[in-house]
Amino acid sequence: MRSRESCRIGYLAALLGSAFLLAGGCAGNGNGGSSIGSGGNPAETGGVPSAGGAGGNTAADGNTAAGGTTAASSTGGSVPAGGNPVTSGGSRGTGGLPGAGGNPVAGGTTGAGGRNDAGAGRTASNAGGATGTGGTTSGAGGSTATPGKIFSQCRFHFGTLDSRAKSGGASLVAQLDFFTPGWMMGTFNQGSVCTESAPGGALAGLVPVDVTYIAANYVKNQNQLCDCNVSGCAGGNLCTYGSQYITQDWATILAQYTSNSTGFAACLGGRPIIFDMEPDWYQYTGGGETQKWTAAQAGTNMTALVNALKSSLPNAVFSMDVSPWIANNGAQWYPNFDMTLFTFINTSGGGTDANNVRIRAGNTMTWAGVSQVTGKPILADTGYGASGSASPGEDANWNDPVNINARIADGVISISQYSPSATWGTTIASIRSQLNTPTVCP
Repeated sequence: MRSRESCRIGYLAALLGSAFLLAGGCAGNGNGGSSIGSGGNPAETGGVPSAGGAGGNTAADGNTAAGGTTAASSTGGSVPAGGNPVTSGGSRGTGGLPGAGGNPVAGGTTGAGGRNDAGAGRTASNAGGATGTGGTTSGAGGSTATPGKIFSQCRFHFGTLDSRAKSGGASLVAQLDFFTPGWMMGTFNQGSVCTESAPGGALAGLVPVDVTYIAANYVKNQNQLCDCNVSGCAGGNLCTYGSQYITQDWATILAQYTSNSTGFAACLGGRPIIFDMEPDWYQYTGGGETQKWTAAQAGTNMTALVNALKSSLPNAVFSMDVSPWIANNGAQWYPNFDMTLFTFINTSGGGTDANNVRIRAGNTMTWAGVSQVTGKPILADTGYGASGSASPGEDANWNDPVNINARIADGVISISQYSPSATWGTTIASIRSQLNTPTVCP
């Protein structure tokens, strides 16, 4: 039985200094909606970036096999034996669940202009991230950040919500490395992310870190479902019917992911973007699900969603969710995923402990343990408060250089404070010189 914390947020990051808009009722808003339904925060998620080793954060053989973008899913592929049932059984048409072995061949995910690896693209961070011939270029949707890097500086990174960053003004923005917009919850409607991060924009130079919540949000809307830790919805909750309805509506969910790939490719201008993928994917394998997935099916389905986003954004960067209640630091969970598709792992949802070797004191997963299992650096966050509201104020533990350096040693490379004070920029400036340099600098 999992320990679940406060509800996950469903919000729309509004313009300067605006607050979160919370939706009432059991289900979230429609496609592209800006809020999640009653208790509208998804169940806890963790999504911390991994600590990559020498050779950067892509596979040893690189990920730029010629024409390497794989199809979002098997066209007309039948669901494998024991796989997810479709609405009426039988095989699924275009956009159906990918069949067994649907994961792309390692290194085959980006096309021309994509990231190259050993000796030709991202190099080990301790080498300063220099690139050789054929380093990161600005192909369709490609990155134009410092060659071989997502972030322009090799340091511990700070970020917050776009609305909080803008309300903090230039003094705060100057200290940040990334921002989080309202979650991606339907077809593309996040043109503001492109506007904010563009040269001359309010958040120019900062990397967008976008949380994708399309699958969960869609089935909640369509079937009046609550999140797992919320009751009172007419249709039940995601821990009972989530996997069943996601399977049933897979083609629509996949199409919405593709819509966001096309939309961002048209407006980002080649700037980098990080996608924190579907919080709590683990919950759809739970024993309470009417048609639960196997861990292998969860991995195959996640690959299809990543490939849908990469279809027009070959250089998009991905992070895999961390759910701190998973046993053994996820040693039996993460091997079911094609981790070569992911640069980071990330936390999300309930708060995290900066001053503890465990991500949360009540769970056994440790920062260092999950980073070692996945081989990825961690993007940490301070979580949300009750009923989907932003967490109440700044988490001072994540401003303590002693705590941060201990977490850097465990593989954490960033923190997102969701409710920083007006003086957080000054705090960051005062502690930067006391922070160690992470061993991995994607």
